[in-house]
Amino acid sequence: MRPDTGSELVDALLHAAHRVRTSTDASLRCRELSLPGYKLLKALAGTDRSMREVSDLLRVSPRTVTGIIDGLQARALVTRRPHPTDRRVTLLHLTEEGARRLDEARHQAEGARNAAIEDLDATERETLRRLLDRVAVQPPAPCDPPEPSRPTPPAAHPRTGGR
Repeated sequence: MRPDTGSELVDALLHAAHRVRTSTDASLRCRELSLPGYKLLKALAGTDRSMREVSDLLRVSPRTVTGIIDGLQARALVTRRPHPTDRRVTLLHLTEEGARRLDEARHQAEGARNAAIEDLDATERETLRRLLDRVAVQPPAPCDPPEPSRPTPPAAHPRTGGR
């Protein structure tokens, strides 16, 4: 279902992004990974990271990271390790099996990504990239100030009826 933001252009952009994400996720599931799991494995490629770092990199809540990690750890793709100097921090480590699965999944993700833009020629791709880059750097719209609150009249006293 297409979004309905009131702007056909924004709706088309959101719909296209959603289609690319769902197509990539479906393709990765052939390798028994989800798109969030794949992104997490990529974040750990080459370096151990704390849960907070992964949360910040993926722009998801720490609770969401915990859920993804639990699933990946159950399949021996990631391990949790204590931080060598800060016992409050748990580091996430990509296992050998996780690295192998990540390499396999990269091919699936690239195929899905390429399928999304295969009908565009090189000039169209460059134009689209430049336009999306311009859209992406726009600052967020400012919040409208809140409506002034009106004082709430005092509640009537239950026994006296307000007297």
